[in-house]
Amino acid sequence: MLKIIQAIIKITGKLSPQLSAKLALYLCSIPKKHTDSNREKSLLNQAKKLTYKSASGTNNIAWSWGEGPIVILCHGWEAKGAKMATLAMAIAKQGFQAIAIDCTAHGHSGGKRSNFDIMTRDIHSLCQNFSDIYAIIGHSMGGMMAMRARQLGIKADRYVLIAAPSAPLPIIDIMQNTLKVNKKAIAICQNKIASQIGFTWNELIQGKIYTQEAAPLLMLYDTQDKEVPLFHAHKIKALWNNSTLITTSELGHRKLIWNKNVIQSTLNFLTPHIDTNITS
Repeated sequence: MLKIIQAIIKITGKLSPQLSAKLALYLCSIPKKHTDSNREKSLLNQAKKLTYKSASGTNNIAWSWGEGPIVILCHGWEAKGAKMATLAMAIAKQGFQAIAIDCTAHGHSGGKRSNFDIMTRDIHSLCQNFSDIYAIIGHSMGGMMAMRARQLGIKADRYVLIAAPSAPLPIIDIMQNTLKVNKKAIAICQNKIASQIGFTWNELIQGKIYTQEAAPLLMLYDTQDKEVPLFHAHKIKALWNNSTLITTSELGHRKLIWNKNVIQSTLNFLTPHIDTNITS
């Protein structure tokens, strides 16, 4: 199937870069949904199921553990709130209400298509249900879109980025390396993506999403992450004065969010005056 898609992209790219770009963007707007594992079902069964209005006005799902100051957890592309549950439950045990979002077309939320703008507005919509947000935690694309949501008025006392890209380069890599989109169509895709997010492509490359605040920022990245290489972390850190970068090794891109040391570092950051201990 992939070879057929690549052939169509190649042909349309020669005939019409605009059509090729439109097709690539469409294909990259349909996230794969993954069935909950038995472990994920068990974790969600311990949560309170919430609803929030999606970017399109439908009722989407979020998952809440604990009581206390609000901590919002944002998953990455083709992920879901259940993937953040281990971290969320550890946070809840420290006296917080940890809420993991299922963005449109992800997890238990409805819809078949999503993009940068939809995910941003979903995060914004969920956060609007609470008067104060203590912290926002985002993994991968969820981290980048959580940062974008600040421009829509969402603010927190603390921020945590876990393997979040400095710009939407990973999706461009997929278009180039997997779909085989040609250079002319890629340029069109870059401008369309930038328009979704609300910047120019050059502004995104400069890291404009990460306009710093006085609030502290914790960054957790793995040195062997092939999807979001470490240069993304260094670029963001250079843009945000009050930031701390912690690196891990051999976890890659996805294992970070349930790694014990990453969870401990996050708890230490959220509760700087509280002695936190994790039991396995």
